[in-house]
Amino acid sequence: MKLLSHFKIGLVLALLILCQTLVAQPIKKLTNANTYGWMFGLSYTALDDDGNSAAFYDPSNWHTNVFPSRIFADKYIYKGWSTELALSFNKYNPKKIVNLQLGKTGFFLATDVNLKYSLNKLLGEGSIDPYLSAGLGLSIRNCDDSLVGNTTPTLNLGGGLNIWLSNSIGIQLQTSGKIGLTSDLFGYSDYMQHSIGLVVRIEEPGPPSTEFGKKRYHFKKGKTKLKVKKPVKGKEA
Repeated sequence: MKLLSHFKIGLVLALLILCQTLVAQPIKKLTNANTYGWMFGLSYTALDDDGNSAAFYDPSNWHTNVFPSRIFADKYIYKGWSTELALSFNKYNPKKIVNLQLGKTGFFLATDVNLKYSLNKLLGEGSIDPYLSAGLGLSIRNCDDSLVGNTTPTLNLGGGLNIWLSNSIGIQLQTSGKIGLTSDLFGYSDYMQHSIGLVVRIEEPGPPSTEFGKKRYHFKKGKTKLKVKKPVKGKEA
């Protein structure tokens, strides 16, 4: 048990060090070489909250909605790094397993702050844009329509893929493992979340193109010259 707890603490510390290193970069670097300004997305989600660590991937127990239930905003920082704020919602299906039990009803709510790194810089520019993500979150389970929900902070580790259909519109597929920081590793508070949806990328506006800032006249200190147009011979009054 102690080994698992130390493993969790180590992951959290590593994430905090990574965030601190990124934030400590000079402002000049953070505002340089941006490939986009903001990215927004709306996705369908599938929640794997069966509590069975042996069945790592079991779509038969995924809780899904008939409507898009995850929204996020992504801000580009520098050289493939970006930050993401996401909010997701799922309604429990009583026919699907929740923590090794059937018949559970209620809802699930999660909010996450993630740091993402695009592998497009390493693989080369193209329409396929894979990425890795890590962050912290807060999950709220309200099973059996109880008034008091089970609130759990989580450590998020995951990855995804953006498939760009144009310069601004794409499809995103993502999988995240959420490790509960209040229980043992792969315990009942741990779960996985999968999503697929539409993303819209907004380019960072460049500097305004204007001619007003250019110098049209040059004056040398101490010297002032005026050019007078000479009359053409034969056209004098």
